[in-house]
Amino acid sequence: MQIIQKYLKKRGITGPWEIDPPPEKTYQQAVVIPAYAELKMLPQTLQSLDKNNPILLKDTLVIIIVNHGKTSNAEIKENNQSTLQMLYHQKNRFTLGVVNAASQGLELAAKQSGVGVARKIGMDLVLPYLSDPKSLIFCTDADTVVSKDYIEKVKTYFDTTKAKAAVVGFRHLESNDKMQEESIHQYEKYLLSTAEKMRAAGSPYGYVAMGSTMVCTVEAYCAVGGMPRKKATEDFYFLQELSKYDSVHTIDENLVYPSSRSIPRVYLGTGFRMKQAQNGFNINTLYYSDTAFHLLSNWLDLGSNAWEMELSLIKTKASAIHLNLIDFLQQEGIEDIWINLQMNAPSKIHFSKQFHRWFDGLKTIRFLKHFSEKL
Repeated sequence: MQIIQKYLKKRGITGPWEIDPPPEKTYQQAVVIPAYAELKMLPQTLQSLDKNNPILLKDTLVIIIVNHGKTSNAEIKENNQSTLQMLYHQKNRFTLGVVNAASQGLELAAKQSGVGVARKIGMDLVLPYLSDPKSLIFCTDADTVVSKDYIEKVKTYFDTTKAKAAVVGFRHLESNDKMQEESIHQYEKYLLSTAEKMRAAGSPYGYVAMGSTMVCTVEAYCAVGGMPRKKATEDFYFLQELSKYDSVHTIDENLVYPSSRSIPRVYLGTGFRMKQAQNGFNINTLYYSDTAFHLLSNWLDLGSNAWEMELSLIKTKASAIHLNLIDFLQQEGIEDIWINLQMNAPSKIHFSKQFHRWFDGLKTIRFLKHFSEKL
């Protein structure tokens, strides 16, 4: 496929990594799983995948990227070596490929080691082994269990809706720790509530950005330049680009069950929030105010429908929404981009899409934080 060749030439990962053993055919879908010291959790992830529809599994390539940085500690490195040995003895109904990014000469550079690069390595390497631009790349994690209907229901959704990207409904695995179980339910509620309120306000970025729930087509993956090489928040930025390219659907049914454990590896995400909760952090303080969502709704309605509206009038109308809104929009660069947004839009519909490409997920979160703190 030309789209793959063009992407790999321009944006593909370069390095010594390869799939072992090399796949002998092409597949309809691939599941890409980074593994960082996951010897304990990974087997149950693979077992849950193996319970999926056996006919679909015959056409599924599962890739595990066992990875760490050169400066990782000895315990991480030993765990990864044991994980590699475990994987080479696996017997599954799907085709399993292993990417060794954990042995000497294959470890990730310390500056860029992390889940973003690991996902990118796996997703880039599977591309030549997928049979169609509409073939699906599933992303999940090595501490995550999936439903026995995971592959079938996601494929059916994409076939029915012609979606190019989606996040799958999730529910965290139960914890034996009563306090942690309460914290994870609070955090889930916050994530789902925030996404729902963003959607209700008219934002196309109203979904939960969680790496273990992402799915996209080959076409969409290549079109957005692949997975960002970030140590954290790679899922947020990847989904934001997918949303700008087409849209990110939400598959409501819970088909993915991530771990609820606390991990202080990165500065955001479920593991980080659970570690904070253990130390006394109140999850409920994460919520944005209802007033902020109300202001967001009014601003998105104004901004997305302002195709032929002069900036001076937008400022007047923005002031009527909130006195601080003009200052916020100026900080976000509205004066630098507005005329170009209008001039490059041949229609009202096109302008609305371009507006949301500019006022993206990151700006939306900054808006909500700003107006939750100010009021």
